Amino acid sequence: MKLVLASESQKTERDLVTHSAWGVSLTVEGYLQRERRLRAQRWAHAEMKTWLLCADDGAALASCETFRMDSFLRAPDGAFAQGDSFGIASVFTEERLRGRGYATRLMDLLAAELERISPRAQSALLFSDVGAPLYQRSGYRELDAWDWSFAPEPGEPSERVDRLLSEKELGAALARMRHPEAPFFLWPTADQVDWHIERERIYSELIPRPRPEANGAMAGESTALWYMMSRYSALIVAMFDARSAEDATALLSAARRVAHRAGLSKVVVWEEPGMGSLLSQVPGAVREARDGSLPMLRPLRPEVPLSPATPIPRALWV
Repeated sequence: MKLVLASESQKTERDLVTHSAWGVSLTVEGYLQRERRLRAQRWAHAEMKTWLLCADDGAALASCETFRMDSFLRAPDGAFAQGDSFGIASVFTEERLRGRGYATRLMDLLAAELERISPRAQSALLFSDVGAPLYQRSGYRELDAWDWSFAPEPGEPSERVDRLLSEKELGAALARMRHPEAPFFLWPTADQVDWHIERERIYSELIPRPRPEANGAMAGESTALWYMMSRYSALIVAMFDARSAEDATALLSAARRVAHRAGLSKVVVWEEPGMGSLLSQVPGAVREARDGSLPMLRPLRPEVPLSPATPIPRALWV
């Protein structure tokens, strides 16, 4: 068995195979269109690769995708060294080939390859929908995973915030946000956040429905960015930096009102370290263990710490 980069034709072949797993709400042609558009988006075009585990005869046994991300590791002197981390997505083995260890072999070979091709490699990050044991075998460890959900509410979205943010303001919004106070963290670029909003654009066209009127809000020095996830009728908060409980309430009130006007059923925020005390003070907040999308991290260098409290905002999900 060997690990190879997929050609364009092989990517399309894998799309046809994976439609049953990740494209159930779309026709085959709609799913193929979604995948083409997502790969063409600026961040994915620059940072995404598709990998195949192949048998000696070239037949594909398993596949996955990687997305390079920026990460930061605190050195002994307190300064942060910027490096490369890799989001692992769409790990897939056809049903007829399961139970033979191909996914584990793929993950092991991939980690070694990422260490080889990137001198700045720091970690690999994935989001498991099948629990932790499969990926624990390849050195991944699960992180804390809690969601906070909020019911939509009627009202003018801009009433309690300084202003709403459009998709054209992602860079300025990210520049306002504080980096985590952690020894190691990953941080998205504006193009990476836009990849999520491109999903919103695609689904609003393929399964016609209006898009939300804004993609974020500002309240004082506090900022939130969000996008619609049609499949779950949810407004997903991608990045959240609230400096006070009052600001958290104001930002989430804007999100809840945007969700209400878009006909969505809930607003969801992923909990990060230190965030729970603020979110618990927002009226109507409900905390629950996350169902799926379990973040799991594998250091690619021995000096990268492995902590269950590593901050993982939703913007890092792939």
